[in-house]
Amino acid sequence: MATLTIRNVDEKVRRALKKRAAENDVSMEEEVRRILARSVQPHTKAPTHQNSRRAELIEAISVRPIGAFDLKAITDEIWNGRTL
Repeated sequence: MATLTIRNVDEKVRRALKKRAAENDVSMEEEVRRILARSVQPHTKAPTHQNSRRAELIEAISVRPIGAFDLKAITDEIWNGRTL
């Protein structure tokens, strides 16, 4: 494996990388490796743990229906110009 040194990295970028690495439970160096690998291979899938993390975040902000979900009743109301 090769070694890559990057000089003059903006402090804001470094802090953002550090935060992102912490969120993914990896070192900053590993996070940069992953970012570089994804950027040169755009057709690769994101790691599974990131997909599950995204799903958890989406679920956390979602609102579940209280009762039964009747799509026909909803569309009938819309077509009839009424609101539920």
